[in-house]
Amino acid sequence: SQGGGGGMRARAAAALVCALCCALARGSEDIVVGCGGFVKSDVEINYSLIEIKLYTKHGTLKYQTDCAPNNGYFMIPLYDKGDFILKIEPPLGWSFEPTSVDIHVDGINDICTKGGDINFVFTGFSVNGKVLSKGQALGPAGVQVVLRNAGSDINIQATITQPGGKFAFFKVLPGEYEIFASHPTWMLKESNTVVRVTSSNAYAASPLIVAGYNVSGSVRSDGEPMKGVMFLLFSSSVTKEDVVGCSISPVDGFQPRDESLSYLCNVVSKEDGSFTFLSLPSGKYTVIPFYRGERITFDVAPSRLDFLVEHDSLQIEPVFHVMGFSVTGRVLNGPEGEGVADATVTLNNQIKVKTKADGSFRLENITTGTYTIHARKEHLFFDTITVKIAPNTPQLANIIATGFSVCGQISVTRFPDTVKQISKYKVTMMPQGKDKASLVTTETDPHGAFCFKAKSGTYNVQVIIPEAETRAGLALKPKMFPVTVTDRPVMDVTFSQFLASVSGKISCLDACGDLMMTLQSVSRQGEKRNLQLSGNMDSVAFTFENVLPGRYKVSIVHEDWCWKNKSLELEVMEEDVSGVEFRQTGYMLRCSLSHAITLEFYQDGNGPENVGVYNLSKGVNRFCLSKPGVYEVTPRSCHQFEHEYYTYDTSSPSILTLTAVRHHVLGTIVTDKLMDVTITIKSSIDSEPALVLGPLKSVQELRREQQLAEIETRRQEREKKGQEEEGTKPPVQEMVEELQGPFLYEFSYWARSGEKITVTPSSKELLFYPPYVETVVSG
Repeated sequence: SQGGGGGMRARAAAALVCALCCALARGSEDIVVGCGGFVKSDVEINYSLIEIKLYTKHGTLKYQTDCAPNNGYFMIPLYDKGDFILKIEPPLGWSFEPTSVDIHVDGINDICTKGGDINFVFTGFSVNGKVLSKGQALGPAGVQVVLRNAGSDINIQATITQPGGKFAFFKVLPGEYEIFASHPTWMLKESNTVVRVTSSNAYAASPLIVAGYNVSGSVRSDGEPMKGVMFLLFSSSVTKEDVVGCSISPVDGFQPRDESLSYLCNVVSKEDGSFTFLSLPSGKYTVIPFYRGERITFDVAPSRLDFLVEHDSLQIEPVFHVMGFSVTGRVLNGPEGEGVADATVTLNNQIKVKTKADGSFRLENITTGTYTIHARKEHLFFDTITVKIAPNTPQLANIIATGFSVCGQISVTRFPDTVKQISKYKVTMMPQGKDKASLVTTETDPHGAFCFKAKSGTYNVQVIIPEAETRAGLALKPKMFPVTVTDRPVMDVTFSQFLASVSGKISCLDACGDLMMTLQSVSRQGEKRNLQLSGNMDSVAFTFENVLPGRYKVSIVHEDWCWKNKSLELEVMEEDVSGVEFRQTGYMLRCSLSHAITLEFYQDGNGPENVGVYNLSKGVNRFCLSKPGVYEVTPRSCHQFEHEYYTYDTSSPSILTLTAVRHHVLGTIVTDKLMDVTITIKSSIDSEPALVLGPLKSVQELRREQQLAEIETRRQEREKKGQEEEGTKPPVQEMVEELQGPFLYEFSYWARSGEKITVTPSSKELLFYPPYVETVVSG
């Protein structure tokens, strides 16, 4: 204001005088000049925040001062002549005109020497703000932002956002304003806001927001643009609602492959091959091309592309190319069969694909031509097929299995002695009910495994074992394995070694106790097995396990018992052998005899009745006792033994030895008269005294005495019965026959073995010839 100017000037003059006095004190050669002026503003500002600085023309700071807080006055003293720059340095965002003044101090004509004012005029504050990408902390560069007075359509100022989305307006005086943002291609979600400027820099009330950015790309085929290719947009972070300008309807015939991505929308390429997603918010996206003709899906490369939208439009690289077309097919296990999973389908021996669980496969980037297709899967067989593939044959004919493996194993657990290991056996497979011409043969591997290739049908599988191994006892079961092949491999054809069990029982008369059995091969020498058995019952079961086929002799080893059969022969063919029986018939008694004798047996507890009489010969005799227990054995013969009788216990068998100690010597004397006859027997053994026998009775006399005794007995019987009734005739008188010569006198003597005896007969009247007899009794 003009009124206040004179007062200011007076104060300035006083200050200058003071300054000059100081300067004169330094020396009259220095010229002292004061450069002063005002910081002026039509609106209320805080002057104390503003600094005025003096620099040399080379940029060195010479002096700095603050403004007077009440009116903005400043004063800078100068001690030198020369060129200087006076600058105003307000708070950031405050605008002044001018911002700097060049001064040439010559002490004569310059503004400072002449006492003129250098003034800086305030032109306004700054207004700051941001344009952000939706949902992000930063925003794009290049958005046009304009400032208008509230309610006005006239732009006061216009600016462009910087990287990160920041913008600022300067030289804005206090007041109410509106801010508008716009962009030729981007859509804005929040395009305007307000700001109120008072006595300092101001900030927009709220950020402006870009809804999304345009993303474009192009698609070609053989260098030509392709129209009508669909591009499907997916994202795991962005929602459908945030995307503008593309079709959200689902796409027919498209199979998504990645479940983690959610489908947003699609666009279609135009005549020039370009496609554009009009507005995509910042975020990660995946685009998948999909091009389907009338009946066929073509392959587009890349088949999937991930891209990131930040804070700008995006041109998708690389360019998409329509390559070839896709064909699908299926691999089946039969004409109406199921799909074959994990089969490898090879195209021209180069391209390989695996089938899915339903047997389907897909060949991509195919161009029109003739191809050979081969399917492979373990244990399935397919014919190689040749097909012409073109866009009008998107679906190949089914590839059908023509054969299946029939696999099996030969398992041998116990090799016969002469067979060291499993050899390579021949295995045959023949269709059931067909002639032998269609028989196929294969060989096992060293581990006994084998495989055939077979079409559907019923077959018989058989193993051919060499003659030598059959003789050695190697047999397999089953003899023949029936197989039905339908629509899958048969992997369980198993031939296992046939090992029989030979079983039966042993029947004993009493508790069986410990027994041993043997199984001996008849045809294979040296193949013998023992089996120890034990039982306290009267029967014991036995089983020989793992017996090779062949002829065998089964024996029971128990020498002290008698058996119905001690051994049996049997043949093991294709079945287990059972029902083999050994029956004990008695207890073996072995006697060692010095002479042929008769033995009588009595058994304890069975009373005195005779159990058995056996005529035995000299030497060792064997015979059977039918019951267990203790027996009394009495020898009967013309010999005397050590004991009158012997005992034998079946539970502790031993050899019964009977040795004769004396022998019966018989003699006869013949006379023609009944006379007194005596015999003297003299022994060579000194301890034996001479034996005198007699007088002897003749055989005839003895017989007569016997007859008389019998007559007397009969008479007594008749008397007893009272048969002599009156009127009956007396019985005829029984007579004894007269004695007639020659008369025989018999005598006997028990002689020891080797004893020499002299026998001398004597009589009162008779003489004998020979007068005596000498004999040695050998026994």
